[in-house]
Amino acid sequence: MHDNLTVTVTVYGPDYALDDFPELAGFERGKRTVSHGETRVDGRKTEVHTITKYYTPIEGGEFIIPSFEIEINDVMVRSEPTRITVEDDEEGYADLMIDIDDADFVVECSKKEIFVGEGVKIRLSFYSSAKNTVNWQFPRDIGDQVEALARKIKPENSLESRNIISSIRQREEYIKEEKYFVYDLFEAVYYPLNNHNMTIPALTLQMNKDGNRSAPLKSRPQLIRVKELPAHPLRDKVPVGIFRLRDNMQGNENKQTGESFTFGITVEGQGNMDVLNFGKIENDKNLDFFESGSRLQQEGGKLAGIKIFNYKILPKTAGEYDLGNYFLLIYFNIKTARYDTLTAREQIRVTGNTIVSKNNLVRDIYTGIDNLRTDRNEFNVRSFLRFFANFVLIFMIMTLIYIWKKK
Repeated sequence: MHDNLTVTVTVYGPDYALDDFPELAGFERGKRTVSHGETRVDGRKTEVHTITKYYTPIEGGEFIIPSFEIEINDVMVRSEPTRITVEDDEEGYADLMIDIDDADFVVECSKKEIFVGEGVKIRLSFYSSAKNTVNWQFPRDIGDQVEALARKIKPENSLESRNIISSIRQREEYIKEEKYFVYDLFEAVYYPLNNHNMTIPALTLQMNKDGNRSAPLKSRPQLIRVKELPAHPLRDKVPVGIFRLRDNMQGNENKQTGESFTFGITVEGQGNMDVLNFGKIENDKNLDFFESGSRLQQEGGKLAGIKIFNYKILPKTAGEYDLGNYFLLIYFNIKTARYDTLTAREQIRVTGNTIVSKNNLVRDIYTGIDNLRTDRNEFNVRSFLRFFANFVLIFMIMTLIYIWKKK
């Protein structure tokens, strides 16, 4: 939600003329920028014009940007359709209105105050004003510098999810209506495990300018206040963030005793998805539950993510059952500052004879799984006696051969 969608048109030649950019559903049209430069095409110097239109997302979700046409220099140019995802829960950075010099080394934090277990994004970036005439360059040891800075900013007693930046790329940012070129050097999310405040000291980045002349840039110190969660029996165990739950199951609501079906739960939102879990769902006289795996989708350095849980459910007794009574996720909602519970919404209607023994079950790959034991080895007396008899027989034969050779 905090990133703009950009549509860019590049025109080569001395002149350019194009229609306005189209309206896009789910986005608000923003400013339009034009930059000019020169390049070489087939060995000849040619003017190049870059026209960029910014679109601000209105809401989160998945969007299909349809194909559209723009008339450029009396020629209709057609775009290809594109699917994009807008993550409405991803936090932006809190420092975008701070004072930045023409060239500056900036430590940005997504929030200045968080709860224990809540994620905060920290980013290290080099900012250079579009009006800057100084030739800034990254030194050869920039990678070693970033690693040393990363060790300095990592808070104690916190979990880290780092975005691995393999190459430094340029992006544009407008701060107080001034255009800056931004180069992100480091980005990670930290989840504090206690209520100790996070303190980031002033950091120094060594850059080169106007050739090989070294120029240090110093960041401002940062403080992130960490608040304890309210009292709750599960305070130290619940996930912290903003989450939504979707569930789905195989077939319709009508089920038969003894016939298992698949049931899936998708939890999406903002928080440390790795610690999110339903725990063991206990069997009862009506239903048996077998977890068949989970899948995590959360990129390093991202607050938003998805976790998918898959189950097999075996009905044993006829009746109507609300699966929300079995699948509950208690978490702390950082927006409301209260504990909340997500529950499954599916309901099933089971018919058929009651399952009273394993002989009545319709057999599938999960039948009898709860009786399997992997924590002990069974001792087979018959196999041991057979092995011992064979050993004695071989020993007697070898003894007879030895005596025969001695004669």
